[in-house]
Amino acid sequence: MMDSCFYQQKIEEVRAEMVRLFEACNSFTDHAVIKISQELDHLLNEYSGCLANNQR
Repeated sequence: MMDSCFYQQKIEEVRAEMVRLFEACNSFTDHAVIKISQELDHLLNEYSGCLANNQR
């Protein structure tokens, strides 16, 4: 399992890329925006699980 600092950094990188892609195509439904949004969701879920495990 990766540490929370890794997740925080990766989440910010992916979020910034998602914003950049959205601004480039101006569409929430563009395939690339949806794909990176799903990647961000996955990272956020993993990060949440990591935090929950650290509190046990």
